Amino acid sequence: MKKLLGILVLGLLCCNISFAGITSGYKTGKGPLKVSQNVADVLEYFFSGGKMGKYAKKQKAPWKPGLIVIASDGSEYSYYRHPLSVTQIDNQHYIGLARIDCKKRSGKECFLFAKGYRIVWDNGSDRKKRKLKKKDVMNGKTLQILQELGFYDGGITQTKKKEKKKETKDTSSSSNLTEELKELNKLYKEGVLTKEEFEKAKKKILN
Repeated sequence: MKKLLGILVLGLLCCNISFAGITSGYKTGKGPLKVSQNVADVLEYFFSGGKMGKYAKKQKAPWKPGLIVIASDGSEYSYYRHPLSVTQIDNQHYIGLARIDCKKRSGKECFLFAKGYRIVWDNGSDRKKRKLKKKDVMNGKTLQILQELGFYDGGITQTKKKEKKKETKDTSSSSNLTEELKELNKLYKEGVLTKEEFEKAKKKILN
């Protein structure tokens, strides 16, 4: 019974440790997913109990992966850790709380990505390979495994999205500038503006 209760409780990472039961299969992710570089680094930290990867640090109390949800575009996350020792139990639904927190930060729908060492997000990859081995995680193979499963591409997808967004913004700004100059030139030709006023307004737009 104690073992069962231990499986059903989780501790919140960034706050005082709390505990909760987990509902299986709740809002599990499905379909293609490419996580950002930052989320990949967080996953390495999460699966290793905070001992591996970019964010690795000495833990005050040992823990293991509990659950982690990820935004549909792979940009954000929210997770809970699983304490190695259980002192109390509450009835809060931590998957739901994690999804709310993730959505608030990303503006996207968020879904359950992993429970413990098992990746439950179904992107069509081999289900058996989505069960990570602690030995591989502690040997620094998490990012490699995520890449092999198709969840990570070195952050290339997210970088391209940012570049595309910037390009769209720059194109839009350039288009607006052209329209303003055309309108200004029209007013000058129609005699609404003097040459001095035209040059002054033109300089203001270009600067």
